Amino acid sequence: MKYLLENKKVLYIAPVFFGYESEIKKELEQQGADVEFLLDRPFDSPFLKALTRVRREWVIGAADRYYKNKLASVDTEFDYIFVVNGQTLSTHTLAAWRERYPSAKFILYMWDSFSNRQQTLKNLKYFDSVFTFDKNDSEQYSVNFRPLFFSAGFESVDETPAQYDISFIGTAHTDRFSIVDKIDKQLASPIRKYWYLFLQAKWVYLLYRLTNSGYRTAKYDDFKFESISKAEVQRVFNASKAILDIEHPQQTGLTMRTLETLGARKKLVTTNSSVKQYDFYSEDNIFIIDRHTPVIPQAFLDKPYKAVEPHIYRRYSLAGWLEEIIGLVNEK
Repeated sequence: MKYLLENKKVLYIAPVFFGYESEIKKELEQQGADVEFLLDRPFDSPFLKALTRVRREWVIGAADRYYKNKLASVDTEFDYIFVVNGQTLSTHTLAAWRERYPSAKFILYMWDSFSNRQQTLKNLKYFDSVFTFDKNDSEQYSVNFRPLFFSAGFESVDETPAQYDISFIGTAHTDRFSIVDKIDKQLASPIRKYWYLFLQAKWVYLLYRLTNSGYRTAKYDDFKFESISKAEVQRVFNASKAILDIEHPQQTGLTMRTLETLGARKKLVTTNSSVKQYDFYSEDNIFIIDRHTPVIPQAFLDKPYKAVEPHIYRRYSLAGWLEEIIGLVNEK
């Protein structure tokens, strides 16, 4: 099989995000590319990473120096400059790369909404092709719409006996606790539930108790304060009949969780009604709940999963994601 990236040289920039940056790099290499990887948000300090989100201009000089130093000894004519998010890429750095690599195709993929990354809008003019996971952003800014993907570890081959009827794993931001709490009370025994509501620190729990009315009844024991490994997430997915997904109230694109649920061939319960617009949507597999009054019928949890068409399943895999992006770029 001949890959679109066979013998191509790729400069790839992405943030560290639960190992997805490494999985994308591995897929680039599996499809034949020679990859030079640089970090978006190239800082080890949690403080600097947080500062990047709220005061990007304070760290952009350090990021510029990082990119310049990393590429100073790299004597490669890249075929593609492939950027995921590009939060710490300045117009200065991108302009310099445009001059240095005049024949390269510059690609940007956004797995965050532009409303959360306003500074990235200034960078769009440096890219030949721009893709986003957010359908609304694609229409507003006239860029390519391409949903996210599931990584190989979530692909379900063998059916695992169910330990849980429904599970949720995620950070307990905004109204997530109150939604999970309501569902927990609504689903009576013998429904088997697995909840992993993560908070970064104990002081965050105390802050939410004071500032978020949805957390007034929350108990300390309702939360976990240690990150869960991706391997454990995958184990829980494979042992669940259905996965609960709660998107951020201001998000319009699908979460990575939604696609991971598809990859694991599990049923989905979600607050995100926009999932109806996607080609894998099926009432047999996906149930949409109201985030204010969430109710999950037991009949949905008892209903067997209905397999999606193989070509649709392939499209949302990491390999399918990359193939579609590179294929569309090469058509230009």
